[in-house]
Amino acid sequence: MAGKSDPRVAQTVILLLILGVAGGWNYHRNATIENAVPRPYRGYSDQELQQMISAYQGEVEIQMARYRKAGDANKVVVQGGGLLEERIDEFERAQRASRERRDRAYKVTDNQILVDQLAKEQMIRERDRPVYKMIFRRVTTF
Repeated sequence: MAGKSDPRVAQTVILLLILGVAGGWNYHRNATIENAVPRPYRGYSDQELQQMISAYQGEVEIQMARYRKAGDANKVVVQGGGLLEERIDEFERAQRASRERRDRAYKVTDNQILVDQLAKEQMIRERDRPVYKMIFRRVTTF
């Protein structure tokens, strides 16, 4: 029986070979898909990313406090009556206050979006630590 081989061994080797090729193909496919997704903060180190999150989060909190404080001060009370010129001035004042409040809200929202994007980048990095988790995920995700 020196020249005969067990058919189960050959089947196992073929199965492992097929699984290896399929896993490699799946890894490559998933890596290509992941790399196609834009990640503008990919080039920053973990330390730089954490510093940016802290800085922008602090800025959001400061801007939000200013927004809330200014919101109470900018409540517009439109007074009826008066001359046409006074009514126009009142309208312009109300419009200017509304525009300023809206601009403050835009600043808060823009910085909050930036903080969310930075946190998402940080979450992606944490998900793939250590590297074998990333490899396993890419090989087994269909």
